[in-house]
Amino acid sequence: MTGEDTVTQAAQLITKGDFMGAMAIFEGYSNENPSDPAGFHGWAEAALFEIQANGNLDDKGNDRINEGQIAAYFRKASSMDPKNPDYLASYANALLEFDRIPMAVREFRKLKSLGDELDDVDVSFHLYEAAKALIELVDMKTNYDRSDPNARQFIPIALEFSMLGLGFSSVDEAMEYLLTEE
Repeated sequence: MTGEDTVTQAAQLITKGDFMGAMAIFEGYSNENPSDPAGFHGWAEAALFEIQANGNLDDKGNDRINEGQIAAYFRKASSMDPKNPDYLASYANALLEFDRIPMAVREFRKLKSLGDELDDVDVSFHLYEAAKALIELVDMKTNYDRSDPNARQFIPIALEFSMLGLGFSSVDEAMEYLLTEE
């Protein structure tokens, strides 16, 4: 079976909700193809889907899947293929999912730089989604108190990401449209 066939087989399991089965396929693929980031990325994606769908605590209150391993595999795939915006966005989103906001912000800024560097890569969707997730996370952490220091620290970043996600090249460009006289 080719690598592409293996990845396709695992992706089919993901669409059926068999995330653990997909993780096993990706793990085997990564063991056989340690220089291909697709296996590491796929394992991390499937693991994250498993946690989102079924939670991560077992009957004893322990993590079923190590979140650090998920982040490490996303980071590994991203470092193996640094020009792949999907790998970088997945890593940054996982960091948000695991409440590592400063690290996630740093990775999303790298994603913006990658989008600026590569003419054929549009990262605006990823930045817009990041803004939305960041606001939701901040609201949840601060009980919707946007005067909280955490909110005041990260809401401007979320607003920046949302403007960039709408296709503006910078916050300054977006502000020109907001400050025009009628």
